[in-house]
Amino acid sequence: MKVIYLHHGQRSMGNPPSQNDKLTRLGYKDCKLTARLFVDFKDKIKAIYTSNFYRCTKTAQILNKKLKKSIIVEPRLNEFGSVPGESWADLQTRIIAFLNEITKQYSADDYVVCVTSGVNLGAFMCKAFNIAPSQDTPFLIVPSCSIVGFNYN
Repeated sequence: MKVIYLHHGQRSMGNPPSQNDKLTRLGYKDCKLTARLFVDFKDKIKAIYTSNFYRCTKTAQILNKKLKKSIIVEPRLNEFGSVPGESWADLQTRIIAFLNEITKQYSADDYVVCVTSGVNLGAFMCKAFNIAPSQDTPFLIVPSCSIVGFNYN
């Protein structure tokens, strides 16, 4: 199975930042351009999973105007700090458990898109390279609508 990690579109940071922060104009533009990248293989994409944070669900909805797939809201894709008392390693374990679960649901040639926050990319990398969750896993920051593909066969 192929998983396409997609960072949400750029958000306008509230003061203080919130899980309900809206997308900026650039964020909307990035989402629309990203959706165009997926059109050529949209038949292989089986679903779009998204964090329940506004910026992620909005990114998934914009993407889905071109893809016309099921959008599945998945709280395990929520970012670090969303679960009280959760450590950095716990977040990685949570996301890896989600990825392990969905890899059993799809065939080797299927694609799914996971719209989530930038800091979660480390967990996707741990899964891909069979690295145990750790407090030492890099805390990555990625720009608006960054795409990273993973083959989890």
